[in-house]
Amino acid sequence: MRSWLVGIVFLWGASVWSQAATESMKTAKEQSLQQVFAAPVLQAYQENSDVKIQELFFYLQQLTQPGLDPSLRNEMETACLALFVNEESLVVDLTSPTPTLIPIAKLLQKLAQAAPIQITVSALVKYKTVTYHSWKSGFTISCIQNERTWECALTQEVYFQLLPQQFGANQQQTYQYRLGAMELR
Repeated sequence: MRSWLVGIVFLWGASVWSQAATESMKTAKEQSLQQVFAAPVLQAYQENSDVKIQELFFYLQQLTQPGLDPSLRNEMETACLALFVNEESLVVDLTSPTPTLIPIAKLLQKLAQAAPIQITVSALVKYKTVTYHSWKSGFTISCIQNERTWECALTQEVYFQLLPQQFGANQQQTYQYRLGAMELR
């Protein structure tokens, strides 16, 4: 009976040790963006992410245009959602009289009923902090809707994630931009 108890304790200890070793190896393989890329390369990727932010606001502006073909509307909404980490990522509500944050999926629904909005993105700021797999980009948007003009300063979380891609029979790891939540500044 005693040898059976010793065997159980030994197996449990080996399991715990194995799990800890696996987690340690996983952590060692994952590197932060600052470890993977030289500073000028990371800065170039950050500057290129500004294009994704401008692309988002272009799509959002187009979604308010009257007479937009339903199939084109559907494609643009799909493209907007594809820019984000998930459909619950918070964005500025362009239809609200005061800047508030709502999920991107809800904003897309509201834009289908909104009056045309003209959006300008400006004052993109430099990136002060880089977290493990993301950085924050700051900018200001100006909106004109029904002769009402308002400005809003925002910060946008931008994720730069390593994702596996299949190219025929080959699989490669590629980095992709994904937008996270916006914050009012």
